[in-house]
Amino acid sequence: MNHPSRGSLTNIPVERLFPPRTEEAPPAPAPVPPPEGLFARDGEDHLPLPLAHGPFDALHGGAIGGLLANAAEALAAREDMGTPIAAHIQFLRPLKSDHRLTVFAEVAQPGRRLNLVDAFIEVEGALRAEGRFTFARDIDIPGLAERPTGPVHDPLSFPVIQPPHQPGRIWFKDALEWREAPGGTVWIRGLTELGPEAHALPRVIAAADWSAGISRPDGWSRPRAAAFPNSALTLNLWRRPIGDWIGLTPKSRWSRAGFGMAEAILSDSHGEIGTSTMPVILLPFPEKTAPVA
Repeated sequence: MNHPSRGSLTNIPVERLFPPRTEEAPPAPAPVPPPEGLFARDGEDHLPLPLAHGPFDALHGGAIGGLLANAAEALAAREDMGTPIAAHIQFLRPLKSDHRLTVFAEVAQPGRRLNLVDAFIEVEGALRAEGRFTFARDIDIPGLAERPTGPVHDPLSFPVIQPPHQPGRIWFKDALEWREAPGGTVWIRGLTELGPEAHALPRVIAAADWSAGISRPDGWSRPRAAAFPNSALTLNLWRRPIGDWIGLTPKSRWSRAGFGMAEAILSDSHGEIGTSTMPVILLPFPEKTAPVA
């Protein structure tokens, strides 16, 4: 999710991501692709566009993580490092819409099969986000499962999730199409370019970073926490995703001590591909705006 500073959380209207559907409710219309991407290039810098924003005064973690992943995958492709199998992203400081982002990647550890790539985002020389990405060169292991031969899920057969309102502007949620399947799975794909077609991680990160919001333990109708920013995101993949759709089946756990975690099973249309986890920091409502028990 987004990564706001504590001071920006005063009098926040809590937005419900997924409204309850009734039998009488008409199906939501198909989403219209937004006209722009997440970032514009100005020389070596990346400039955030409105679709990269979170609901608060900071960029969304899915957009930030995807930017790091694109830099890492581009380097891994040039060096023929293989398939991405893991990522650990740290959100160190909030990134704002007026920041000029310097993004770069470097080989942390080369190997015969296992390769590590680090990627960084800086603003005026100060580090704001970083990620370590693991790549492995493919080999053939006889007798193990082969790549799936066909789809087992059809995300387009599930209804579109239509948010009840927007925070007065477009943001990262508008960059994605959302469909709800039985059993608590939400299917997500990009409506705008998330990265080069050959890159696997940006579309996985774009979905995985929502697991805390989708599985909020206190519910959206009477929330007990004002916000729940995640300070990190970890992915583990056992195969490369196929197609544009990523299925997210999340579960969250929160502690009264003010922190928690969210985890999710990740899928594509051909079946499960891996898991994600994230720690969340719970922020209380100001006393005057706290919901009544």
